[in-house]
Amino acid sequence: MVESGKRSRPQRDYDGDTNNQKRHKDDKGTNNDGLIVYRILCPDGVIGSVIGKSGKVINSIRHESRARVKVVDPFPGAKDRIITIYCHIKEKEDVDVDDDFNHTNPLCAAQDALLKVHAAISNAVASLGDSDKRLRDKEECQILVPASQSANIIGKAGATIKRLRSKTRTSIKIIAKDSTDPTHSCAMDFDNFLLVSKWNFNVLSIYLLRLFMWNLSVKT
Repeated sequence: MVESGKRSRPQRDYDGDTNNQKRHKDDKGTNNDGLIVYRILCPDGVIGSVIGKSGKVINSIRHESRARVKVVDPFPGAKDRIITIYCHIKEKEDVDVDDDFNHTNPLCAAQDALLKVHAAISNAVASLGDSDKRLRDKEECQILVPASQSANIIGKAGATIKRLRSKTRTSIKIIAKDSTDPTHSCAMDFDNFLLVSKWNFNVLSIYLLRLFMWNLSVKT
């Protein structure tokens, strides 16, 4: 999935994985490979914990998943930081939203990294003190999704998103970018916000969502 769009300034990112530069160079893929890209949002107040001291946490996720993981610099007014996760794949496994998943094995490196990043964010938020109780209790995951994918997630007359809500037993919403809202400055012009929230949030819900998005984000 190749993305382009206007931003208020160039996108730079944190990539402190100096021990894995060779692997990063080898992960460029070929013209015949598909590119899986996920952009998950992390509250700015816990980004330090997600990166870890000297990049320890984020580097561990890179090493374990074998995916590219980058933390984008903050945008003016935004309350969240973008963490971009991607990898190249040669073949895709067809997955349908109505399938029953009896396994928890990731289908690609980027999906594995997405779960690990989400877990790191959740752990960091859970450790917040009483002064950040509102953020701690919110238990919400946000992913940036191009509008073209959002339409597929919603489905005809909302049929697909209803099945996803029923399947995951989770609140799932898609919100369009508001160009007048400075907190939305991290999103590109064509982006929507995919919000997944529920008390006692279950990581399996994100797993099922990303399985569905697997079908949407692979070049064919």
